[in-house]
Amino acid sequence: MAHAAFVITAIFATAFFTRRWKLDPLATAFGSSLIYFTPGLVGAALFSYGEGLDHYYEVFVPGAYAAMGMVLLGLVIAAAIVDRFPIKMDWRPQWQLTVPGVLLAFAVISTAVSIDHTGLYFLCIDKNMTLAEIDNWYNYATVSAQLTLAAAFIHRKPWIIGVASCLLLADMYAGFRTGVAMACLAILMISGHHLPKGRAAAVKFLIVSIVFGGTMFLAKVLIVPAKYATASYCPPAKPTTAAPSLSQPSSSASTSTATPTADVLIGTAYNLTRPNFYFLAFVSQAEPFVIQATLNEVIRRNFKTETTYLVAQLASAVPLGKTLFDIDSSNVPLFNSMVQPALFPKVTFGMASNPWAQAYAAGGLWMVAAFATGYAMMLGLLTILFNITSGAIKAGVAVISAWAGFYFHRNDLFVEIIYLKQVIYIFGASLLIAWAIHAVQCRVSSGDL
Repeated sequence: MAHAAFVITAIFATAFFTRRWKLDPLATAFGSSLIYFTPGLVGAALFSYGEGLDHYYEVFVPGAYAAMGMVLLGLVIAAAIVDRFPIKMDWRPQWQLTVPGVLLAFAVISTAVSIDHTGLYFLCIDKNMTLAEIDNWYNYATVSAQLTLAAAFIHRKPWIIGVASCLLLADMYAGFRTGVAMACLAILMISGHHLPKGRAAAVKFLIVSIVFGGTMFLAKVLIVPAKYATASYCPPAKPTTAAPSLSQPSSSASTSTATPTADVLIGTAYNLTRPNFYFLAFVSQAEPFVIQATLNEVIRRNFKTETTYLVAQLASAVPLGKTLFDIDSSNVPLFNSMVQPALFPKVTFGMASNPWAQAYAAGGLWMVAAFATGYAMMLGLLTILFNITSGAIKAGVAVISAWAGFYFHRNDLFVEIIYLKQVIYIFGASLLIAWAIHAVQCRVSSGDL
């Protein structure tokens, strides 16, 4: 009964957004919700603990369907409200033309500093070794590159698009898909803000979107084979390197290169012809099934946490909180650090997180409803901003919306807040610098300087 009710809710919400025929932050959030709630449509959560290990398989409990249904209905209600009171203002400040160049400078400088700090550890097959060496400059570089690509795309600056694309492809080669995914989602939003009415154009846009989504899933299992080409350049692990996280089993440069590159490439080509390879990419190791298993198990086993740590996580959202208000977020606990050891002790990789499971563990379905309301309100506000802006400002809103609407589903609330703050700070700084450059240019041209 609960499964049927959720499927009906998903069909109703899909019909609503299809009839709405807009690709904006709310529509993107709904599309990401459908992707991450796909296991709910199937009716069961399943994933493999690792090659040769056990599998998790459980039919969804009613509470899991209720949580996912709340999110979908919240987005429908938010979209209905936003569409009922459209705001047609179109803000087009001239100084935003400088923003892509400013962001590119941010991206190049941050990348140079990050490479200087990290060296050749970007080339290591073991992602744990890379993660142990990178610092915040790497995050600044990839966020700047995402914003650069979106802003350059909307202002049609081909050479900046090319440089930003290379930076993001390098980011993917290092083992991280998020940067490419967020930038491409922002570009899809910009391109499809007013979706084409013609059938041929609509089909073409849909095909491009599906191919992009499929590529992101396949990239997860193709990155490691690709990195065998440069694995020999990976330095040995430092003695002081932190203990391996749960993201994947530890390895070293010597073991990573034990298999000749040619054999790895031949094996990868063979895997691409096997149905099991695609089952691994889209089901048994796909994020939606792993993440919704967390939601299902938290509710099925009535796993509970304290509510107070959520206050500390939310406090991290205060701008300049440590500087102005002495808010220390360095020891804020993460939900996955509590739930995975308790419910999935046999899993050998990090399971990311699930904010809806985090909400349920802290306060039941009432807390899920509060999270869903906040999520819908945030995307509603971003949709309004997206509708009333243009140019680089619209591009920045699109990138922020991609992080808020899509990435939220697989993150701890605290981690999501940190990422959003980085995107907003870098975007805001680029706007301020671009405005200052334009103001100086105007004064120079008028003879005041």
